[in-house]
Amino acid sequence: MELDQVLTEVLRLDSDPKAVEKLQALALEYPQWKDQITECWEIHQELTISRETIKSELPANWGHYEIIDQIDRGGMGVVYRARDRQLDRIVALKIIRSGELADEIEVARFRREAQVAANLLHPNIIPIYEVGQEKQLVYFTMAFVDGIPLSRIGSSNLSSTAKVKLVYELAQALQYAHERGVSHRDIKPSNILIDVHGKPVLIDFGLAKSTHAPSDLTVSGMVIGTPAYMAPEQLHTHRSVDFRLSDIYSLGAVLYFLLTGRSPFIGENSFDIMIQLKDREPVRPSRINKHIDRELDAICMRALAKKPEQRYSSASEFAEDLNRWMEGSAITTPTTSLWDKTIRWWREEPGLFSHVTAILTVTLIVILSHLLGYSHSNLIQQISLLMTWLILCVPLQQAVFRVKRPSTPAVLWGLVDVSFVSVLIANAQAPRSLLLIAYPVMITVSALFYRTRFVLLMTIACIGAFVILTETLNDPSMERTDFRFIFVSLLLVECLILTSLIFKVRNLFSYRNS
Repeated sequence: MELDQVLTEVLRLDSDPKAVEKLQALALEYPQWKDQITECWEIHQELTISRETIKSELPANWGHYEIIDQIDRGGMGVVYRARDRQLDRIVALKIIRSGELADEIEVARFRREAQVAANLLHPNIIPIYEVGQEKQLVYFTMAFVDGIPLSRIGSSNLSSTAKVKLVYELAQALQYAHERGVSHRDIKPSNILIDVHGKPVLIDFGLAKSTHAPSDLTVSGMVIGTPAYMAPEQLHTHRSVDFRLSDIYSLGAVLYFLLTGRSPFIGENSFDIMIQLKDREPVRPSRINKHIDRELDAICMRALAKKPEQRYSSASEFAEDLNRWMEGSAITTPTTSLWDKTIRWWREEPGLFSHVTAILTVTLIVILSHLLGYSHSNLIQQISLLMTWLILCVPLQQAVFRVKRPSTPAVLWGLVDVSFVSVLIANAQAPRSLLLIAYPVMITVSALFYRTRFVLLMTIACIGAFVILTETLNDPSMERTDFRFIFVSLLLVECLILTSLIFKVRNLFSYRNS
């Protein structure tokens, strides 16, 4: 059973009278996840108590609104379902979360969200009814949408056409907002509701930016948006970003989510996702979902282009291409050159690209060495090893970047690399000392995963392989004790430097996002 399934079982124990006993049984059954099970239960209990406390603290009546229950809790405020007694209708009541402790910027951003959204009257954008203040708490009311967040739908039984139609309608709503100088800046599945009629409604304008506003109301150095769905340029903190194009990227990420059931980039935490967002290309939807055709694949990838100028120039252009696809007409997305495809492959699957390049280069060198008479080792054996290594890289690459926790396949790939490199060195002719440069190179490459434990494991594996080679091979260049000591020391120093850098980078990221 996967960890996610185990934690789901933990959450189901909420109303079970024997919850404690069953929790202990789960911890005994899955000892490898004991800490995660305990932590999940404790957090769930704290949130339950917090929700009950908030509900008890709020009066049944809020001005001329009667609070029924809590709907959602976001970064800016808490949303309740309430009844407007004056107009006798159900509304969504949003109250600033910081309450009386809210500073001026928080209050200004909260009011700005209401003001920005109130000026947008579109069937796919949630309408604002009233902005006010009650008992020193700022609030606003909006239409109550009887529906579910798009995040709960994912790659459900909806057809591809139905999914595209949802994004098509959202693109039209986005064009409407952009024409009125408003960029949402936080488009994601959880900020899109699907009502009982299947219509998508864009909500939560807490990070919206209006071109008519005098200030952005964001803190210097703050990353704007949700990493899994925000555009690469939103990682930068300068103000020259065209957020209309960023919205197109985010809507493309929503389309990606609907087609594949996951965001364009996945990882164990926000740091892993942001590193991929900056340096990598997302895996094409058709490679995850074989039912996606080439045209829809191209539309989605154009919206997700790294460079803003390579995306659709407007949300309406995006919508038009989606409409052409639904009608079966030719789309406007241009074909890419062989060079562009190569660059995209490099960014999409950097591990496989680098392995293919390196292994084919080594293969060419081995063949030339034999043809020129420089090497007399077993050519067939060396070529067989290299081709086997190359073939194994394909499924390993598939595993590394298609799972939420890529540590296990990444470690396996690293151990495979160490094994094949060691066998190739063993089959080479003496002197072999120059070939040992492969070990520090592999340790350096392992740092690209930004995980100290991976670097430590690769260092241990390389040192172990080196020791085995020196003990089993008759090679004068590696027999000296001082050489062995110096080489192992250098590998350890490299490991220390890389782990220190990774630790500092991760701490810097945590500091900027705290």
